[in-house]
Amino acid sequence: MSADESSEGRPIYDRPFVAPPESIVSDGAFSYGCFNGPIPRTNILDVDMPYHYQVPCWFKKSRCKQWRAFQLGDSRYFVFTAMYEAGIFGLALFYIWDRERKRAHEYRRLVPLRSFGIGEKLNGEQLEFGDRHGHIMYRTDLSKGEVLIEASVSRRGRRPAFSAGFRLAYNGRQTSACSSCLPLGLNRAMYSAKVLMPMEGWVLADDERYEMIGADAMGIMDDHKGFYPYRMHSDWVTGFGIDGKGRRVGFNLTDNQVRDQSVYNENILWINSRAFPLPPVKVTRPHGPAAEWHIQDTEGLVDLLFRPERKNDIKLNALVFAVNYHGPFGSFEGTLRSPDGSERIAVRSLYGMGEKKYLRV
Repeated sequence: MSADESSEGRPIYDRPFVAPPESIVSDGAFSYGCFNGPIPRTNILDVDMPYHYQVPCWFKKSRCKQWRAFQLGDSRYFVFTAMYEAGIFGLALFYIWDRERKRAHEYRRLVPLRSFGIGEKLNGEQLEFGDRHGHIMYRTDLSKGEVLIEASVSRRGRRPAFSAGFRLAYNGRQTSACSSCLPLGLNRAMYSAKVLMPMEGWVLADDERYEMIGADAMGIMDDHKGFYPYRMHSDWVTGFGIDGKGRRVGFNLTDNQVRDQSVYNENILWINSRAFPLPPVKVTRPHGPAAEWHIQDTEGLVDLLFRPERKNDIKLNALVFAVNYHGPFGSFEGTLRSPDGSERIAVRSLYGMGEKKYLRV
C-alpha cells in the first residue's frame, strides 16, 4: 500500500468538486458545497434569518464582508491588488514588489462607507476606484475568456509614479476554476471562487517598462463574500510558479472560522488545467509573522515553509472597529501532493503571500 492511499485503495482525502448551482442562496438557504466552477449568481443577501431572526437587507449588507483580489507575477515581479468592502469602510490596494531589486511600489486607500460595485454576478462585472492619486480597474469577462486589470498611480512626495496592466486568460483548456460555499454557523456562510490563470502584462516603474509574457507569468483571482463574525480571524497562504517539469502550479490554503473543515474548505492545488482538493491545514509562526511560517495538514499532503521577504501590515484600533493585518510577500519551499498519489510537487520556486488577519467590525 502506498503512502498516498488508504487500505481500500482510495485517495486518503476525498472532497469532490460538483457542478455549481445557479445561485448561492435558494429559497432563503445557502447551497453548501465545493464546486468545479464559479456560481453564476452570488445572491448572498437573499438568505433568510442569518442571525436567528429576520433583519432588513441594509443590515445584512452592512454585515457582509466581500472582496475581489488578485495575486499576479512572474520570476521578477509579484503584484497584489484587492478591493475590499466591509460595510462601514472600503479598502483599495495595489502593491508591486520587485523581487530582483527588492523595491516596492504601493497604493492604499481606506475610505468610509465605500462600495466598489461588487455585485451578484462575476461575469461581465467591472469594479473601479480612483482619486487624485491613482486609479484601479478590474473587468471580468468570463464569457469571452479574459480578466483585465489596470492601475495607474501618480507621484506623491518621495513615492514615484507607476502603472500596470494585465490580461489573464480564462478558459477550460488552461484553467480550472473552483468555488465553495462554506458554513459559518447559524444561517451564515462564506463564498469563494478561485482560479489560477496564465497571464500577459506589463509594469512601468522606476522609468522602466517590463513585459510579462513568459510561461512563468500567471495569476490567481479570488472572488469572496461572507457573513463573518464580528471578530473575524483567519490564516491564509497562496503561491504559484513553474515546477521542475515546466508546468504551471499554484495553491490556496486557508484556516478560518468555517465549520467542519474536513468536509468544507477552500484548499486547492492547481497543476496546469487540473485542480485537486487538499485537506484542512494549520499555520504556525514560532517567531511571529515576520519570520518563517509553517503550513501543514494531518494527511501528509501539505508540508510547506513560507519565508517572508516584504511585510505589508495594517493596524487600526478605533473603539468598536479594529484591524490587525499581516500580509507579507515571500517564497515557499516544501512538498505538495495530490490526494490520489498521482502528483508530488517539490516546492522550490513558488512565490506568493500569506495573511494573518484579525478584524473587529
